[in-house]
Amino acid sequence: MKNKAKRSVYLLLIGIILFSAGMAIPSGPGEKWDDYARGAGAGLFIAGFIGLVTWLIDVVKENK
Repeated sequence: MKNKAKRSVYLLLIGIILFSAGMAIPSGPGEKWDDYARGAGAGLFIAGFIGLVTWLIDVVKENK
């Protein structure tokens, strides 16, 4: 169980860093890397959030 929580936290952190980099670093008018970074960051953040929720559900079920 600890590995699942640790993996989810890493996904959240990497997602936040990628999304923030896409927002903070300026890019030229024809460059699309910032859109890709924001999309990847949002996807990883959502995956990490879902992972934490499923981990919490598993913990609650085990404690019952």
